[in-house]
Amino acid sequence: MRRLVPLCVGLLFCLAVAASAVAQDRVTIGIVTATSGPLAAPGKFQVNGFKLAADEVNKKGGIAVAGKAYSVELKIYDTHCSATEGASAMERLASFDKVPVVLGEVCSPVAAAEAVVAKADEVPLILTVPTAANLTEPKNDNPYLFRVNADNDMLDAALAKYIAAQGWSPLGFIAWNNDTGRGGVADLRKLLPPDIEIAYVGYFNVGDVDFSSHVSNLRAKNVKAVLLLMDEEPGALATKQIRQSGFPVQLVGTLAMGSNKFLERVDAKSIEGMVQYSNFPPAAEMPAIRNFNAAYKAMFGEESHGFAAQSYDGLMVALEAMQRAGTVSDGKAIRDALAKTDHQGVIGHIVFDSNNQNNPPVFITQWCGDGTRRIVAPADAVGACGTG
Repeated sequence: MRRLVPLCVGLLFCLAVAASAVAQDRVTIGIVTATSGPLAAPGKFQVNGFKLAADEVNKKGGIAVAGKAYSVELKIYDTHCSATEGASAMERLASFDKVPVVLGEVCSPVAAAEAVVAKADEVPLILTVPTAANLTEPKNDNPYLFRVNADNDMLDAALAKYIAAQGWSPLGFIAWNNDTGRGGVADLRKLLPPDIEIAYVGYFNVGDVDFSSHVSNLRAKNVKAVLLLMDEEPGALATKQIRQSGFPVQLVGTLAMGSNKFLERVDAKSIEGMVQYSNFPPAAEMPAIRNFNAAYKAMFGEESHGFAAQSYDGLMVALEAMQRAGTVSDGKAIRDALAKTDHQGVIGHIVFDSNNQNNPPVFITQWCGDGTRRIVAPADAVGACGTG
């Protein structure tokens, strides 16, 4: 019996030594987004993209920085699409959690509030979904704010070009009553040629579910096409109410309306012919997109989404910057490395301009009657149903 104690102690000691021999240091990446409330759906896609990137990196042994291996851990805070909560979460990540970089956000006004903290605390903030153009304009002068995804100006330019080519006039809008919605309407007014008349503009608040007054106004103005500047959930409600009214208007949506998650909320026949801008056509015959879609489906059991792809790329860009900077703690060095990013991502070649804005390709996709999509612009990417 006396030999059992030394044997047990020795075994525990050996296990401890073995564990320490294989243990990795960890680098914690901050994530801010809406994981609850009306914008939880896009927030979920965003988080899924981050999780997929972290999972892939960790399965390969983590990242090597200055001769050390680090596993990647995500620290996620729910901002509820509130500027106050976003700024508070950013401050906590910078001061208490001491993360080297923060990614995410869904709402542009929240991103603006978080960016102020990022600059003050010298912690890089990489946006992967917000589209308000003013976030990365020169007047903001924030060297710690970067954006992977296209801004409204880029998205609207592609959409305006397509609408003008189709000759859809008069036009109508139903848009968010926020910076994103109002900014989108203002941008398209400037971009559309004079012969495209804008006959109706209606705004709604986040959480609104009744679009009947807008539908009546669109019908009264006899618009030929309506632009739904909104997210997946309100977009599905507005689409159903327009179709149920019997008004045969051309539907034009946003990136959020170009995925199978949107299709699950409506039916294929009701959105046949609907077009939307997209940074990421999930079924496109492009190797990077095809591979990402397969990996996403294997992990989450559903088709991938543009918000997830942009977020996946954002985390990969952040990790590469830390490797080039040779640090997982020096925010300024990581910021300098981010500014020199040259990364081939899922959404395309990622290079930040002098305003720390990436300029990814923008596609226009269209829903087919069988529930698939096709690319209708640009001309060199046009494909058949099932390739969008």
